[in-house]
Amino acid sequence: MTIPLRCVVDTSVCIKYFISDPLTSKVNQLFDHLANPQTEMFVPDLFYIECANALWKYVRARMYTGAEVQADLATLKAFPLRVVSTADLMADAVAIALNYGISAYDGSM
Repeated sequence: MTIPLRCVVDTSVCIKYFISDPLTSKVNQLFDHLANPQTEMFVPDLFYIECANALWKYVRARMYTGAEVQADLATLKAFPLRVVSTADLMADAVAIALNYGISAYDGSM
């Protein structure tokens, strides 16, 4: 029996799906799991705007085009990701941050 994948994906991982990076092949393997309907990938509600901003930075650096960004955003929007409200994460994020000496932002991921 295979255990379905359940994980949290953040922008720094997702962006490697679109922008070539030494870890792109690993990210592609991760996203291949989305073909399995039992896979659950969770993202915080800020995820989509963070991805858009990261891609925008590549356009500003003239390493990417606006058309590529629009195509990538359409692809991203089509992924079956589960959005979690950051409002629902606040209390746990602070508790994790205090426990582990990290930021509340990192504790929410």
